[in-house]
Amino acid sequence: MNISSSALLQKASFPVLVPGGPETRPFAVDPHAPATVAMTDFRTAPLVTANYDASIDDALGQMKLSGARFAFVLGKERQLVGSVTSYDIQGEKPVQYMVSVGCSETTCAWRDVQVENIMEPVSQWYVLDVGKVAAMTIAQMAALMTDASLRYLVVVEAAAGPAARQVRGLFSAARLQLLLAGSEMDAGAAKVPSYA
Repeated sequence: MNISSSALLQKASFPVLVPGGPETRPFAVDPHAPATVAMTDFRTAPLVTANYDASIDDALGQMKLSGARFAFVLGKERQLVGSVTSYDIQGEKPVQYMVSVGCSETTCAWRDVQVENIMEPVSQWYVLDVGKVAAMTIAQMAALMTDASLRYLVVVEAAAGPAARQVRGLFSAARLQLLLAGSEMDAGAAKVPSYA
């Protein structure tokens, strides 16, 4: 080991604890830190997708495998057509869909519900331009998502086409809640919605 390495490194001659265990402090960030700190940036993170005609069980399995709770839905031509969350799949949406098409215990099953039946189409999304994200703090992003009652917020940026936008990132209310849980927030700072 050379001299510059030994000046930076130290022997672990002290107890090293697993995060979340006894005597550990929660991971937290400064509420006034840039919002980009809390954004999943798809330049460096994988984009989780589900096909529109996949069963909701298959989509949920893919999300679990990827460690994600949100998937972008791709159409027949591999174009972006919507999004689906684990909350959508495990909540009331599948049952509501089955009731809407007249299913009964004998005519339909959970496995028959496809992603396209419960997804949120792109046309119903609220999105935020990455340029606006760059000017916001984590607390401001939490306030924005709370005010708009959003579990997830897609961040977009300019695409090659003049009118098009492409997905750049994603904010999760659950992640913001986790990051801000151990922070001392100002009295005027927003509460983060409690979503799993």
